[in-house]
Amino acid sequence: MSMERNPRRWKIRRRHVSVRSLAKRKVSPCYEGDASQTGKRTRYSGSHLPEDIWHHICSFLPLKDVARAARVSHVFLRSWRCHPNLTFSKKIMGLSTESRRQGKITRDYNNKIGHILKNHSGIGVKILNLEFYGPYNLSHCLDSWLQIALTPGIEELTLTLYPKRKQTLDKENYNFPSSLLSNGSGNSIRALNFLGCAFRPTVDLGCMRSLTSLSLCFVHITGDELGFLLSNSISLEILNLSCCLEIIFIEIPCLLKHLSRLTVSDCNVLQVIESKAPNISSFTFDFKDRNVDLLLGESLRVKEIEICHPCVLRDARTMLPSSTPNLQTLTICSIDEEFSTPMLPSKFLHLKYLVITVIECAFPAHYDLFSLVSFLDASPCLETFDLDVRMILHEHDMIVEDPSQLEGIPGHRYGNLRRVRIIGFCPRKMLVKLTCHILENTPSLECITLDIIRDRTACSGDEVVSCYPREATLVEAPKALKAIQTYIEGKVPSTAKLNVVEPCNRCRGVDV
Repeated sequence: MSMERNPRRWKIRRRHVSVRSLAKRKVSPCYEGDASQTGKRTRYSGSHLPEDIWHHICSFLPLKDVARAARVSHVFLRSWRCHPNLTFSKKIMGLSTESRRQGKITRDYNNKIGHILKNHSGIGVKILNLEFYGPYNLSHCLDSWLQIALTPGIEELTLTLYPKRKQTLDKENYNFPSSLLSNGSGNSIRALNFLGCAFRPTVDLGCMRSLTSLSLCFVHITGDELGFLLSNSISLEILNLSCCLEIIFIEIPCLLKHLSRLTVSDCNVLQVIESKAPNISSFTFDFKDRNVDLLLGESLRVKEIEICHPCVLRDARTMLPSSTPNLQTLTICSIDEEFSTPMLPSKFLHLKYLVITVIECAFPAHYDLFSLVSFLDASPCLETFDLDVRMILHEHDMIVEDPSQLEGIPGHRYGNLRRVRIIGFCPRKMLVKLTCHILENTPSLECITLDIIRDRTACSGDEVVSCYPREATLVEAPKALKAIQTYIEGKVPSTAKLNVVEPCNRCRGVDV
């Protein structure tokens, strides 16, 4: 039956035209239906669903799609004016990132945000994710935008401020008005993420009883101001602090009974971290070029620690067995060790996964890689051991022909160790000795991987046309392979598999 002969079918098809297709065709906000018997045209209002259901459906749509839908009907327009998810970035707003036109693009971006928020009721906002690119003499505009969106009921606030050209995030460009969190909106916020601004909470901040996740990066805040914030966030579960350049002392109060994960990195003037929170299960500390005093108390619930700072191998072996007796996963990155790792009677009784990265920046020539066996001896439940060696091979470290110099320490047994991986394996005498010692004393071993390639970008798959390994990798590879064949292959248990990762054919084609 033709379309002309079946007007009812045509009516049904027109009624189900999609909102997106109408918006793309720039139709009038009033969708014109079929003519009635009176000759008048009726206004299209979509399906006869309750308006709150339409609002709920629109809440799952991206910002741009809701804006398009608002041009179709008043129902969608009202949904747009109380849309709960406000996420603003140049990418989402469909603006170019071409550097030569950034001034005009930024002005257009700010105008669009201002127009959207001016027409938003401020009611029902659950998420505000705002990227601000300046200029910072318009900070009053940013204040007004935040005032519109930060209303009682908001659950997530992410504010990212990008510096102007030739500026750094070290400069205090914008001070977030903490008073906006004192009008009842602070009670409902569950996640607070700031990057590149100043945040100065005081005792007048008020309770943030719902806050579970706090992330501050390049935020100007002092230790006392952070203390005011933490003392009002009794539900906090996750705390991330990165590059906060004014914090000297961090004190985690005992009232944070729900705090389970703490991450602190690159806070350059930080001297002390003291945690009294009783239920933290995961610590991550990354200080690279400075020592920070860690006062963790007796953290009985801590099961995972990732730590990086000078002399960390000595400190971890000395302090962690007593302060974190239930530790199960330990990740260490050492960039400077004054002394070899000490042999101590203390134990990691529950440690199952151990990762050690050794980076030779200022390692003394007398540092003994074999002393890492102290961690193995202290870990009777250890199942996986990963060692990443990023050290320069010196002539005096080269392996010698006398196999007696490679004998380990008798009387050791690693009964649960199943998987061992050494990245950056080279014919360094103490490294070969450590490998032989593990093979001779690990009857449970299932797999050992010796990775000669130091660069993770090299040999990354068949789709890579050319590999560009470090020159030292290609020079040392033949020597490392010879050491494996001479000293290691014969010691691999019959129940274990030896995997050797060596430079590929593309690497061998590189001129050295």
